[in-house]
Amino acid sequence: MSLLFFTPYFSYIPKASLAAVIIAAVVFMVEVKVVKPMWRTKKSDLIPGLGTFIACLALPLEMGILFGVGLNVVFILYHAARPKISVERLTSPGGAEYLIITPDRCLIFPSVDYVRNLVTKQSIRQSLPVVIDCSHVYGADFTAATVIDSITQDFARRDQPLFFYNLKPSVCAIFEGLSPADFVVYYREEHLDDLLKQRAYKPKEVISA
Repeated sequence: MSLLFFTPYFSYIPKASLAAVIIAAVVFMVEVKVVKPMWRTKKSDLIPGLGTFIACLALPLEMGILFGVGLNVVFILYHAARPKISVERLTSPGGAEYLIITPDRCLIFPSVDYVRNLVTKQSIRQSLPVVIDCSHVYGADFTAATVIDSITQDFARRDQPLFFYNLKPSVCAIFEGLSPADFVVYYREEHLDDLLKQRAYKPKEVISA
């Protein structure tokens, strides 16, 4: 009711008084107590908030808020484009060494090139059969499907086995939409040796002294 009928009369109130009212209304919304835990856990999470605070002081309020939103979106896109990927060298029950690569999130447009470059680099360096563990991949898009198709073609040209482990059926349907060649998915670890035998891959013999 005050905003509807008495807003014109606010012009008679000194700006300092209006500022004091606004500060008193929003001061309890500032969660200072979260700064210390965030500093101890992940310091980069403080950057969007600090950037927004400084922008609101230096720029008009609307521009400062927009700057903060844009900065937060940049951080989200960066983390989406740089998933954490673990690379391990393991030995199958049949004695074959292989490389297992495990991304920790979905394969979508911002991250697929990064994942492809890492898979290609590690596979060429190690010269071993490669297993991509998709246990944490709960979603994918068309760009990811095209990259998977390209990766399978690259491995086929090098005659290097490539398998996908524990791929979700919904994600598998997306990848199979482009009918990639040599696209092999398995769900039980003991099946890896059978797949290697089908690809006529022989593990390197270990010579004991």
